[in-house]
Amino acid sequence: MAEDEYYDDDEMLDDDEFDEEEEEEFAGGSDLPWWVRKAPPLLISGGFHAIMLLIAAYIITTYITQQDQITILAKREHKEQEYDPELERAIFKTPRILADKIVEKPIIMLEEEVEITKDIPRGTSFDNLSNKNLNSTSVVDAYGVGGGAAGAYGQRWGKGSLINEGGSPGTESAVLAGLRWLHFHQDKPRGNWDVDDYQKNCKGPGSPCSHMNQGQPPAATFDAGVSGLALLAFLGHGQTHRVGKFKRTVRRGLKYLKGAQQASGCFGHTEGESWIYNHALGTMAMCEAFAVTRDNILKGPAQKAVDYMVQAQNPGYGWKYEPRDGKNDTSVTGWMVLALKAAKMGKLVIPQTAFNGAIAWFDRVTRVSDGKVGYMRPGDNGAKLAGRAADTFKSLPTMTSVAVLCRIFCGQKRTHKKIQQGVGILMANLPDWNKPRNDKVNFYYWYYATYAMFQVGGPKWKTWNEAMKRSLLKTQRAGRICQDGSWDPVGEWCIVGGRTYATAVNVLTLEIYYRYARANIRGSGRSW
Repeated sequence: MAEDEYYDDDEMLDDDEFDEEEEEEFAGGSDLPWWVRKAPPLLISGGFHAIMLLIAAYIITTYITQQDQITILAKREHKEQEYDPELERAIFKTPRILADKIVEKPIIMLEEEVEITKDIPRGTSFDNLSNKNLNSTSVVDAYGVGGGAAGAYGQRWGKGSLINEGGSPGTESAVLAGLRWLHFHQDKPRGNWDVDDYQKNCKGPGSPCSHMNQGQPPAATFDAGVSGLALLAFLGHGQTHRVGKFKRTVRRGLKYLKGAQQASGCFGHTEGESWIYNHALGTMAMCEAFAVTRDNILKGPAQKAVDYMVQAQNPGYGWKYEPRDGKNDTSVTGWMVLALKAAKMGKLVIPQTAFNGAIAWFDRVTRVSDGKVGYMRPGDNGAKLAGRAADTFKSLPTMTSVAVLCRIFCGQKRTHKKIQQGVGILMANLPDWNKPRNDKVNFYYWYYATYAMFQVGGPKWKTWNEAMKRSLLKTQRAGRICQDGSWDPVGEWCIVGGRTYATAVNVLTLEIYYRYARANIRGSGRSW
């Protein structure tokens, strides 16, 4: 592929509407009637909004005759950043947010009565269910009975979340570059990301991309899991199979996952140790796609995957490599909790005992003296890759980061002693890409700990965030090369997932500023 063609957005993205054949192919075995799936969203949306505008006009006319006009502040609009290969992916100083300016002719709005939704999962923001930032939990964009509504995350530019939480044009440029790399290296015919043979999709200048794992390709058995991780990176940026510049990429990936799901509900194969990670990440991606779109075509596969996960859980505890074998570990249990959170956000059926069991397991492996969390026993140093020397990588508190995040997502207060102990351990082990040794590089740890520290917030989050940005923004591959937007797979566990895993998980880490809202637990959180 010529260099100019490789960097041409029009060539990269086929953003036109899906034809009938594509719609039918994606729907697959859906039992939704054709008239529901074919319902024209724009027509329904137009009619719905026309009615709402008429009602609003009547209310406003009546209201203004009765009360004084209300002055509100006119806020500047943010435009979504476009990808620029020349934009430096560096640490930008957070700009000063200018004060809102009162305009001479302010917009007239009515004060809305606050709507209380009782069943919002903790940590999920429903402030902007529409991408029009209507500040409502009852109006959806792309309105239609066939699905495609905007999701629970709202706009990543809404309320200044990117800048206010410590992001910048540099972090967003890195995210866009990473998504482009994932787009180009998707196996288009199948829809998956081929972990060990992704180089067949290298077409850019300077291709192919290198494995960098002592010349060895990553493990082929993790395709389903890494494909789920890549899909999550797109979903975290607001890209779905219905809307966004990468909607065809997402659609191909979801179609692959649907095809990889067995009758039991499990994603991928069920042999060896990799299947449980494949299923957890596949479930997380399918549930999140359903949660943010409410497309009923995805609801069945998502619920089946959750049911299989619940059936595989050890009674009263967590998960490991075999369903209900009485063995548990913190790593597998952590991914399962994240998948359950995505399912909860989609209001799928989940027994509370699933979350209770996870907390019981984290309690069991948390060392009382200092709060360090182990992999299978209190305070142990976690799993190590077979065939690697024990001192290849520095020991990091990865399992502690998993437990801190999952405790918060399960509803525990941030002031809980075990969470506070864990936070102290994480703050003593900030991200550090220590070239050339690279023995402190652990993307898995950085991902969990970044999400955990974001939930904690405050000065500790700011300190962690700066260290994370220093580690990721300066090390992302950049320039007019095929590797542009990816990260070299030099960290611990990269021998398993390769460059695709490294890029997907680091994009997710840099989406922290808008991917999840902070859990609003306050005094109502469980003390367990």
